[in-house]
Amino acid sequence: MMPEARTLAYLAGLVIVAAVAWAIATPLLRLAVAAPDLGRVDPERYRLEKERDLAYAVIKEAEFDFQMGKLSADDYAALRHTYEGRAIAALAALDRRR
Repeated sequence: MMPEARTLAYLAGLVIVAAVAWAIATPLLRLAVAAPDLGRVDPERYRLEKERDLAYAVIKEAEFDFQMGKLSADDYAALRHTYEGRAIAALAALDRRR
């Protein structure tokens, strides 16, 4: 009689594991069905948006470092000039792509 109880407990555990796996997999399967829409993303637009965002982040970080005294005025001006140029170029390219 004891092996049947172990078998029943084992099967109950498998059912619980299967239910949890199904609950976790269901949203992921829905995303997999929607994934073909991601293929329409323009890789060049994505690259330009990332370039713009990176330039903004560097400018913001340089501003913070300058205010904290970690960056000289000349270095700050050079960084800001360089990355403002990159941001402007990325924004202009994004505007041309519209």
